[in-house]
Amino acid sequence: MDNIFDSNNLYPGYDNPLKEYFKDYFDSVFICFSPFFKLKNGTEEYTSLQQAKVISLEELQKNNDAFKNLDPNVERVIYTNNNSSYPQVEEIIDNGTPIKWQYVLEHTPLKNFSEINLALCTSIGALGRDFRRIDLQQKLNAFAVSNSIYYPTEGRITALSLIRIYNCLKTMGKVDLVITDEFFQDRKVINLITLPCVEFVLLVRGYMYFFPIDRTLLFTIEWDSFYFLICGNQVLLDEIIPKFEFEGFFSSNETIHNWYSNEEI
Repeated sequence: MDNIFDSNNLYPGYDNPLKEYFKDYFDSVFICFSPFFKLKNGTEEYTSLQQAKVISLEELQKNNDAFKNLDPNVERVIYTNNNSSYPQVEEIIDNGTPIKWQYVLEHTPLKNFSEINLALCTSIGALGRDFRRIDLQQKLNAFAVSNSIYYPTEGRITALSLIRIYNCLKTMGKVDLVITDEFFQDRKVINLITLPCVEFVLLVRGYMYFFPIDRTLLFTIEWDSFYFLICGNQVLLDEIIPKFEFEGFFSSNETIHNWYSNEEI
């Protein structure tokens, strides 16, 4: 395979063991959870605890002409992330307090991290009929409602995680960062010295792949994911994971993208 950085192959196929895929570049892969969060200064304005919400076919067609000829289907559930009742990114940056998955695990009937992820994926319609777990979603939702805890968003590294990435890279002196969009059409180098943290988050939050120009780390995410990968050498990851409070687990030789499907982790 061509160099993953130059050929834009920055996330493995779903059936590829993660460590095997990255072995020519990194010896360790950390699966990092996108944190839940609370708002420090009230929640009255933001009544939706998750960004994804269900809309009707009529609403979809009204807002997007590309779907104007889509036929009705009683089994189809349509989701949108255009939700003004969910905290905006600026509000999360200013007032968000991260909540770990471990805290959720300790305060819900959910058994493990796999069940948390299955509940989150079910909440956005990301799983097929045979895999969705409405029971887990209901347990997670009950906890979130009673504690005013917001779900993370999917498919992009969230604002609270980007803050940690910024602090990590700047502390390590890795200030020249390559950022790439999902279609590999917009790739640029930014310098963290010239960017305050808030400006950094607002600039890069739509991108999916990040690595310093020395290619010693890679932060990468996939569609519909509530977690992202931190790839690097073990010694380096052993230093930055606890220091910057990234939460998750290290991949084994067998771990794949859909690690949660065995419901054991």
